[in-house]
Amino acid sequence: MMELTVKNVEGKLLVDSRDVAEMVERNHADVMRDLRKVIEHLGGQSKIAESYFIESTYVNTQNKVQPCYLLTKKGCELYATRMTGEKGTLFAATY
Repeated sequence: MMELTVKNVEGKLLVDSRDVAEMVERNHADVMRDLRKVIEHLGGQSKIAESYFIESTYVNTQNKVQPCYLLTKKGCELYATRMTGEKGTLFAATY
């Protein structure tokens, strides 16, 4: 089982959506779509959504800036509850 890299950013423990995608063996684009849907369900309210998911970016191998999310502990828990099966269980247990 892959270990998640937890980053400490200004006192917040965060996990990159790319690491989540790798761990649950999904395309990052699919994870991003899922996270955007969750944010939409939260009413798109940035204050509420940021307690779960923080918008961020990274530079890909073609030197292009791409979107990603940083997930808080609450964000990981919320995302994990939406997943079923072994991969969802392993993700929740790892975080």
